[in-house]
Amino acid sequence: MIAGEIIVVPFPHPGHVFPSAELCRRLAEQKCKVTILLPPTSSSLSSLHHPLIQIVQLPLADSIRIDPSFLDATLPTILSDLLALRRDSSSLPKCAIVDEMIGWLASTFISFRVPAFSFFTSSAVSSALEHAASKLPQITTPPAAVGIPGLPEEMALTAFDLVHYQNGNGPAPFGPKQGQDGRPRRRRDIESTDGVVGLIMNTCADLERPFLDYVAREAGKPVWAVGPLLPDVFWSAVSSPVRDDEVRARRDSEVTEAEVLEWLESKPRGSVIYVSFGSLVLPGDSELEELAAGLEDSGRPFIWVIQPGARQHDPYGKPIASDGHAAAATSDAGGYLPKGLEKRLHVEGRGMVIRGWAPQLLILSHPSTGGYVCHCGWNSALEALCCGVPVLAWPVRGDQVHNAKLLTNQLRVGLSVRPEQGKAVSRADVVQGIQKLMSDEDMRKRASSVRGIFTGGLPQSSVSALNGFLKFECPESANK
Repeated sequence: MIAGEIIVVPFPHPGHVFPSAELCRRLAEQKCKVTILLPPTSSSLSSLHHPLIQIVQLPLADSIRIDPSFLDATLPTILSDLLALRRDSSSLPKCAIVDEMIGWLASTFISFRVPAFSFFTSSAVSSALEHAASKLPQITTPPAAVGIPGLPEEMALTAFDLVHYQNGNGPAPFGPKQGQDGRPRRRRDIESTDGVVGLIMNTCADLERPFLDYVAREAGKPVWAVGPLLPDVFWSAVSSPVRDDEVRARRDSEVTEAEVLEWLESKPRGSVIYVSFGSLVLPGDSELEELAAGLEDSGRPFIWVIQPGARQHDPYGKPIASDGHAAAATSDAGGYLPKGLEKRLHVEGRGMVIRGWAPQLLILSHPSTGGYVCHCGWNSALEALCCGVPVLAWPVRGDQVHNAKLLTNQLRVGLSVRPEQGKAVSRADVVQGIQKLMSDEDMRKRASSVRGIFTGGLPQSSVSALNGFLKFECPESANK
């Protein structure tokens, strides 16, 4: 049984810190003492306001664009020094939970004889499909589709999926083993968990049972699905709008939450399209121009969130050079926006464009929101599922491609905006996608049914999984 201190080491980006903080809160509520390593920008999260949670602040100024040397050299040194001090005072933790995106840090804990668990903030489907792709034999040309034994037929890997396995670097996994910067490509699937005792995942069996079973079989280790790891206030207000200001650290923005709420209150129920690609990625300017034109042609009210500094990618998921912007667009520190659109929309009162932070939980949980043009990052996908909002899937890279397939092919609560994988999105694709999304009553019923899983709060399967983790007998550690 896990009794004693647990050290939690998240990847220090907000998208990973948010679910890690919620995991800490749930552990603390079960009388566990928790220490979490965080950048200063995340230390004020309300989830961490608990007497059993201690925060160790990391010397990291920017938690959006993180210097790789901090992860490779500085963070391991900080961790080793912390554990050395604990060892000298006979106060080593009972175990550690390490974000799989920085999974190599588990070896630091293991060197101090502290058992480590791998924490996946991403989906089980992405872990399963990444692992399946990694096991394919070396061949010259990827096949059209590859079925995976033990997984649903509709989740077969396509040739496009295999290309995305290496982030767009050729016909992978048959291509190079390096990332865009020439550094060795880090594994983010089951193979990255060597040496850990078990896996903790930010999902639930109600959504991803076949993929969780696959991961457990392939890893040969216990897997606990304890999610969705969303703020406690979300579950208490699942049938009404959630106020982000109460639960998440606010970043730079040009609007207040009150202004967004007032705008939403002025729109008919289920009429608003929400558009966001997260904080790290964007399609290229040419596709964003088509998106802007399609939103305008759709005639529907929308909120479009634009993150400054997000890296643009082509339809195959390859990063676009910084000098490749379309002439008719503005792509600067304030974020992308086609010229003239914002002024026209302001006059019409139909669109709200937000640069920087936006209250996403409020927007998705508001009854005026009827659809979500989404990059299918896992946090955003979970929030859409829990709010019952259908998704027009526009994955940009990596695990987003697999998450989109889960939403569109398996759960059938979304549509793909691309008529063909790898093909650029046109304004007509955007208009048609929005029309289909907003008019498909069967899809809305399925989305509502998925939302029903969470009407009583966190699913019982996840509560049981967390209890199962806490009852797990850890291997012997040095501090016993």
